[in-house]
Amino acid sequence: MCGIAGIVQRKADPDRGDVLGEMLNALKHRGPDGTGDWITTTKDWKIQFGHKRLSIIDLETGGQPLGAQDGRQITFNGEIFNFLELRPKLYELGYQFKTRSDTEVLLHHLDAHSSEPLRGLEHLNAMFAFAYWDPKTEELLLARDHAGIKPLYYHRTASGGLVFSSELTSLIQHPEVPRNISTDSLKGYFFADYFHPSETVLKDVFKLLPGHFVVWRDGNLSKPIPFWKLENSQIESETNEEILQERLRHYLEQAVSKQLVSDVPVGIFLSGGIDSSIVAALSKKLRPNQAIKTFSIAFEEPDYDESIFAQQMADQLKTEHVVETMNQGLLLDSLDPALASLDEPMADPSVLPTYVLCRLAARYVKVVLGGDGGDELWAGYPTYKAHELAKIYGKSPRIFRKSLVPSLVSRLPVNHSYQSFEWKAKRFTQRWDDDVVRRHLRWMSSTDLPQLNQCFISGIKEPSILNQKVLSFSEVGNSLLALDFTTYMSGSVLTKVDRASMAHGLEVRPPFLDTNLISWAFSLPYHWKRRSGESKFLLKSSFRGLVPDTILLRKKKGFGIPLARWLKGPLKSRLAQIFESSPVWEIADLSPNGFRSCFERFISNKEDHSRTLWALLVLDHWMRRHRVSHGG
Repeated sequence: MCGIAGIVQRKADPDRGDVLGEMLNALKHRGPDGTGDWITTTKDWKIQFGHKRLSIIDLETGGQPLGAQDGRQITFNGEIFNFLELRPKLYELGYQFKTRSDTEVLLHHLDAHSSEPLRGLEHLNAMFAFAYWDPKTEELLLARDHAGIKPLYYHRTASGGLVFSSELTSLIQHPEVPRNISTDSLKGYFFADYFHPSETVLKDVFKLLPGHFVVWRDGNLSKPIPFWKLENSQIESETNEEILQERLRHYLEQAVSKQLVSDVPVGIFLSGGIDSSIVAALSKKLRPNQAIKTFSIAFEEPDYDESIFAQQMADQLKTEHVVETMNQGLLLDSLDPALASLDEPMADPSVLPTYVLCRLAARYVKVVLGGDGGDELWAGYPTYKAHELAKIYGKSPRIFRKSLVPSLVSRLPVNHSYQSFEWKAKRFTQRWDDDVVRRHLRWMSSTDLPQLNQCFISGIKEPSILNQKVLSFSEVGNSLLALDFTTYMSGSVLTKVDRASMAHGLEVRPPFLDTNLISWAFSLPYHWKRRSGESKFLLKSSFRGLVPDTILLRKKKGFGIPLARWLKGPLKSRLAQIFESSPVWEIADLSPNGFRSCFERFISNKEDHSRTLWALLVLDHWMRRHRVSHGG
């Protein structure tokens, strides 16, 4: 687990000094255990790879960049969970190994499949972002894992070169990377809390899409090429519930087993929810005689606290359970370092407890397993239930749902309790859209379209995420799961966890995002995920007994914080200062009056614009840290 960076430039380009060193220095938090670099040249080009290492596997000889005798080279961030399966096959093909690392397995695996269109990437069960140089073809390959667990940013320079890095903060150390804000992307940021998976806050700077690779050769960069497609999952024909339960237990147990492999101690994030409890229970089952540390965050506000359930699970498993309590004092102490860890604006406020949780775990271990991906595979979010209600609501007279009900619901007083009836009713009725995909995205959004157009001078132009292509599944439910998997999960959930964990040199592994498990889950008909109003149906039935019913059957509670209360309390003055003076107002398309109206109506308790204002605060913090222009 590491940070990677690299530069491809023409040999005739002017010497800019140690730019790679500056890029690597910006990644030092991702890899505190070592630094490496490598340089080669061709007739016209100079290629540089850099690496910051967090030592997890093969502590002695696993340094990077790593090369082969024939000149092939790789710089790699991640873990290849099936490397022990791939290694014997490569031995049979004649490859020799000088390390025990998964990096060397990847290096030779890519060469063994170099003649294939997808380069063997589809065979990897892994989380990764890497750059691979092949001197035989003089091609540079950049690739990112199936789910988008690990990040990879890149920019094609004016002379045909290439700059890439694990983080945007590192990438912009290169003088040719533009620092102009993309106002089109920014509209999507305020709408969704995050940037669309291929977009960034900067113009002409991109994130490589999950499950894709690009190839650079002699100044030409290919379009992103998919090596894995979620919709290609074969339909599961089995209908016997007991057999399906056994298959699910097998897939998840295998995933946990592979992800427990480490040369350093491994812990577990234990929230008290279903997914993390299953991961913890399987870890203890697989390592019954090994002491396991579990970590969780408690909240002083009862609406947001799940610590009693986490403690219950820890007591049952007899883990060494470590808890830290979030309060306003801890929030204020953690706010700026947590936002600084984001690297790019991302306005999910749960980054604060995630940051504190990662900091807590990093005091004890270097690796943790978590439950990310369970909601997207097994329909855990409340929006899936809302779509079921929408089938009934959608059959009502148009005037009833377009005018009468929204008017009545709008009169409900603002209630800042966790997912209150008022919050759900307004989101359901006022963000209604006859198109199911638009409706889903609006329900998931933070700033809905009317407020968004009020806050942007350009007005009616919609964020690009609303044009997201929906993957083709036979059932709408699976299509919506795939929509969240390819947008919200990679753009927000995994981004948040990667930045918060790597800020503390901590590796987080998500067993639910095992490649085999993902494919199998999406091969199942939707009724195995939601049935008779119950979410995660097969998941719950498969692990009943291993996880107590008090956890399996309780209402889902997200990893939230009392954002509105804090914005009206200890963070109110900070918000007010943004309207007095902030670099965000240099962005020509932002409307100060529109945002001020949101602020005033929020403070007067007329409307809840807490998520919009939080996104503004995050953007303000990011722009104060980085020298950027307003763009266009």
